[in-house]
Amino acid sequence: MAIQLKNPKIETPDVTHKIVPSVCGICPAGCGVNVHLVNGKIERLTPIKNHPHGIVCPRGMAAKEIVYSPDRILHPQRRVGARGEGKFERISWDDAYTIIVEQLHAISKKYGPEANCIYTGRGNFEFGLNEMFAPAGTVESSANAVLFPLGSPNTTGVGSLCYAAYGMIASRACFGDYIRNITEDLDNADLILIWGENPATDSSPINLRRIKKAQRRGAQVVVIDHRRSETARALRTEWLGIRPGTDGALALGMIHVLIQESLFDAQFVSEWTHGFEELRPYVADFTPARVESITGVPAERIRTLARQIAAAQGCSVLMYSGLEYSNSGVQAIRAVWILQALAGHLDVPGGKLFKMPNRLKLNRRLTDPPSAGPKPIGATEYPLYYETRKEAHAVMLPQAILHSNPYPVRSLIISGSSLLTAWPNPALWQRALAALDFLVVINRFPTADARFADLLLPATTGF
Repeated sequence: MAIQLKNPKIETPDVTHKIVPSVCGICPAGCGVNVHLVNGKIERLTPIKNHPHGIVCPRGMAAKEIVYSPDRILHPQRRVGARGEGKFERISWDDAYTIIVEQLHAISKKYGPEANCIYTGRGNFEFGLNEMFAPAGTVESSANAVLFPLGSPNTTGVGSLCYAAYGMIASRACFGDYIRNITEDLDNADLILIWGENPATDSSPINLRRIKKAQRRGAQVVVIDHRRSETARALRTEWLGIRPGTDGALALGMIHVLIQESLFDAQFVSEWTHGFEELRPYVADFTPARVESITGVPAERIRTLARQIAAAQGCSVLMYSGLEYSNSGVQAIRAVWILQALAGHLDVPGGKLFKMPNRLKLNRRLTDPPSAGPKPIGATEYPLYYETRKEAHAVMLPQAILHSNPYPVRSLIISGSSLLTAWPNPALWQRALAALDFLVVINRFPTADARFADLLLPATTGF
């Protein structure tokens, strides 16, 4: 619901201007914006002053272009050419739904209901949508349980690529809780590590504002990334370039320094940890000199940064997908958090804080997976992921589509994502999409996947 400002209209003979306080509709971050309308159409967005998320990011600045782009998918479309040609004709919504239902039932009859799969991506990240179609048995999920009543356990999505390792598996292993209940106290930190994270491009980039405020009061900021990121440039701060995939080694090297120089919180170790005596010999080989040869970070900087972390009154660590997108991502994330904890920055001002559990769950409606039939693809190969998320692992889709391993997957609904641009080895995914019996793509724009679709369905923005 939009609330109109007092005296919001400015009229000329042919043009009507209006300003409507609202929420940005480009992504689900919930940023408070004033929507400037000209003749009833979006012209631009400006942040609402004093709103807790009053900010307009580059995506929001492009709202007019996104909403009114001539490339938007506006109507259901059916493929009329060969798969991959990208030729479609407009059809009605009734026809589109009829085709989907008929195809899903036909594939279920021929191969079993598990041959149908749905993949949801970043475009589906809206809490009301997630909660209404949430699978049962997991703390949180961005997957969609719409195929469960049909008998298919195969819901999956972008969680296979990001967040699950960081926000669910590693956090539970380290802290016994999920990352949604844990936060960094940036407002009181005197040292902030931005490690494999890029707040300048976040949705929303609100943390960049908080970090700049911390800098103004004297906090030191260090960006650890394999490239000089937008955040490093925006903050004009120290950047430690690291060889991709070696973050865990860097964390272990700094743990080595903490232990060698007795800089760790001994009382915390004694009262709140398991396995410290096993950790001590494990990190003994991760000397700064050896870690330099692995990571490319100078040995002396490894030592001084470890000392800075130990000396800080409160050290916050912002981290996300940069560490997930590598082998042993879970363990690399755990190593960084162990470093933070050993230095005494767990549950203290300026460090990592535990919030009240859970969050508001609007429209939450859980759907149980099918009680009979096979488990989703990837459940055997990735048991920890399955135990945590209760969904299929999308990395197994090409095998199931191309080789019927562990069983055939013949239809796929892709909503709010593009597999060809999100996953490694796009040539493999292209062969898989081309081999499907039925493919539905739901998006605001034609994606790379859309060329192989049998049906294209339009997605709305939040405006």
